[in-house]
Amino acid sequence: MKLAVVIIHYNTSGDLDRCLASLNAYPASAGGRVVVVDNASQDEGLADVHRRYPDCEWIFNSENEGYAKGCNRGLAAVDAEYYLVLNPDVVVQPGALDRLLEFADAHPRAGIVGPQLLNEDGSIQHSCRRFYTFRTLLLRRTILGRIFPDSETVRRHLMQDFDHRQDRPVDWILGGCLLARGSAVARTGPMDERFFLYFEDVDWCFRMWRAGFEVLYTPDARFVHRHRRASAKGLRSRSFWSHLGSLISFYEKWGMFVWLLKKWRDPLLLMLMWLLDMAGLTAAFGLAYSLRSLGQGFFAEPLYPFAEYQPLLMYSWLLATVTFLMTGRYRPGYLRHRRPLLQHLQQTGVVSVLLLASTYLGHLEVVSRAVLLLFIPLVTATTALGEALLLRGLRRLERERLSLERTLLVGQPTELRAWLEIAGDLVEQGVDVAGYLAEPGEAGVLPPLCDGTVPWLGRPAVAAEVARRYRISQVVFWTLPAAGDLLWATVGTLRRMRVRLRWHAQGVWLLAARAHAEVFGGSLSAVQATGGRRAAAALGRRLVGWTAGALLAVIGLLPWLWLKATPARQGDPVVEREVCDRWGHVLPVRLALDGEGHARALPWQWALAGPLLRGHLNLWGDRARPDGRADLPADGDELLDFWRADPAAPGLTGPWAAATVAGALARLWREPGGFGRLDVAAGAAAAARERATPGGEV
Repeated sequence: MKLAVVIIHYNTSGDLDRCLASLNAYPASAGGRVVVVDNASQDEGLADVHRRYPDCEWIFNSENEGYAKGCNRGLAAVDAEYYLVLNPDVVVQPGALDRLLEFADAHPRAGIVGPQLLNEDGSIQHSCRRFYTFRTLLLRRTILGRIFPDSETVRRHLMQDFDHRQDRPVDWILGGCLLARGSAVARTGPMDERFFLYFEDVDWCFRMWRAGFEVLYTPDARFVHRHRRASAKGLRSRSFWSHLGSLISFYEKWGMFVWLLKKWRDPLLLMLMWLLDMAGLTAAFGLAYSLRSLGQGFFAEPLYPFAEYQPLLMYSWLLATVTFLMTGRYRPGYLRHRRPLLQHLQQTGVVSVLLLASTYLGHLEVVSRAVLLLFIPLVTATTALGEALLLRGLRRLERERLSLERTLLVGQPTELRAWLEIAGDLVEQGVDVAGYLAEPGEAGVLPPLCDGTVPWLGRPAVAAEVARRYRISQVVFWTLPAAGDLLWATVGTLRRMRVRLRWHAQGVWLLAARAHAEVFGGSLSAVQATGGRRAAAALGRRLVGWTAGALLAVIGLLPWLWLKATPARQGDPVVEREVCDRWGHVLPVRLALDGEGHARALPWQWALAGPLLRGHLNLWGDRARPDGRADLPADGDELLDFWRADPAAPGLTGPWAAATVAGALARLWREPGGFGRLDVAAGAAAAARERATPGGEV
């Protein structure tokens, strides 16, 4: 079928009657089918409209499921080359459908085409927009819009700065009238049903651009649209709050800042849990002291001022932190499942016993034993309350689809399809599946899974690029790369991006490599997280590298200037070479060489200060590969070593554990980075070839 028209209706039967009449009066030459999805309307005129248009396919929902879900039901009801999504308040003009289809056929890269919409008085309606910016939001959704009604920012957002009588690519098209290519829908997926009303069109167009399709506007096809803008009626309007909620959902899904928070989710959540534990411990201590103060008449000994207990309180913070760390309370994944009460009692019980023993052995006469005895049940209750509130907040955010981990699946379609059938509601597990990667074979393209909601996004080799493009925070693998497989370099890139990696495999070696087991989608999985000690070690390396870079910038500037300025030294080359770390990450470095092509000592390497300050180099760690090629795992031992190592920038000294501190410092001074002798002529020739070769696109 060439064309399917999908109309989503709710309580506007008069508009629907007029829309269907125009479709009957001016149908497409290629024919087609009209699908009307009604979201449990209550208006009396709907039955008459239903009787007058029996040739349409009618879908009556039992409840108002929202615009996106209603649209998806219509898309799934018929298989067509193109889908025209219409609001009931749109009236088709003569020849508009044919011209719209002709334009789409002439532009095969167009995933969505938007026609020109006219107001009822014949004036042009601004139906294509630029994506929202922070300034746009302030001027469109706050009182600032009334103060600056003629803002240039709003004019650019509404695209009032171009002639709407010309074809052109646009950021997004109003969902009230747009033509979607069937193959593009299969590649990007249907509308996202998290958007009950509003922003489903922005998200759909955004995904079209991400998937490599275009969103085009054409004035050759014209429709009349009675655009109401219900969201602009003010704070008392239900539509306004629905619009605001959809806006929050859109930026939760695609916002860069939110993506960064999700990538650091584990360490941030564990830090928040530690703060709640310390707050609960402090509250328990304060309550125990207050109760003892109220019961002073029952005790013979006086109660010392609370200031005398402050050192003990700070000691209890330290004691609880160490105890909770050692008992696994702050390990990654702890907050994904509610822990048994007995385990919590054991953790707080250890803290209480150690605190009692410390005060007894220390002969602290100022400490009331009654305060400590009251503290034991209170700290158990307050820390349990903090954990429960945190878990409840996380579950609530996940149910509202505001804290879901954007997840990419990598595996064969048969495996993924079987898992998706038994995984249950992934939203309940905090997962938002963006799509899957698999080798397409001779077909060249793979179909979407799970009723079209999980599209194929490419081959596994492009996982890193897809992760950037779709704001992925978790990648789940079903197969392990073979020894020496280039996919290991992709895995290393994902780890450098701080993307959570999960493996659905019978690989016990993952646990030996310090991964931990979790149940995911009803089956066992092994996870290597990014938080905990790894995050602390990465921060420590970064601080040390920044300090070393600042010192080198000060100490090495004069030797560098002398090297560049002295006539006798002008013949010595200063080269820029591309090196890579063990994970395959390539970075350029500038090195000062002596007459034989060997890298000079540290005082001459002032150009290394920049990479140290930017975090491209570390002070210690595995040295860079001068040949620009990563050492991929070839056997079991190398595989374990590869997986255990943290993804970090190359170091100038090499691992400090392999030598004494004095030896590492001497090596740093004599041969920083361990680059050795570099072939200057070969490097210059390679650079010339690179400049002469046009860059490709991933």
